[in-house]
Amino acid sequence: MSTRIAPSAALEAAIEELLAEGLGDGERLAEIGRLGARLVLQRAVEEEVTAFLSRARYERTSEARGSRNGNGPRQVRTAEGELKIQVPQIRGAAARFVSSVIPNGRTALRTRPLEALIIGGWVRGLSDRDIESLASEAGLGQISKSTVCEITKELRVRYQAFRARSWARWSC
Repeated sequence: MSTRIAPSAALEAAIEELLAEGLGDGERLAEIGRLGARLVLQRAVEEEVTAFLSRARYERTSEARGSRNGNGPRQVRTAEGELKIQVPQIRGAAARFVSSVIPNGRTALRTRPLEALIIGGWVRGLSDRDIESLASEAGLGQISKSTVCEITKELRVRYQAFRARSWARWSC
């Protein structure tokens, strides 16, 4: 891939190529879904960098606050698995660029399917470590025991609130 082509443009081309071949099976549809998710995140990061630098790619302005210096790969863990995003590297800026779109690389994005997996494992009696292994085997990447513990604590609190509510209005 040429460095002059934006990563989002390369993802668009890959999606178009898969669509031109047709949706023969479920795996191809799943791949288009993963590429689509990557494209959304990639564009969001690119727009964030454009706003941070006050200029678009290859645009020259007097208000520019730094410049792009290539891209660095970043893994984003989601319930759909790990997605690889190219994050632009910035040089010559007064402040450090920190993406608000992509969280810390060590943590997983908390999505409903991920929480459902964790809650389902907890309800079935799996330990926090077993749930951590289950998430890894499901292709969700490494999810820390503390993240699992945090989600299950929230579940316990919701369950206690459910048990403590009054059933008086429901009795006949």
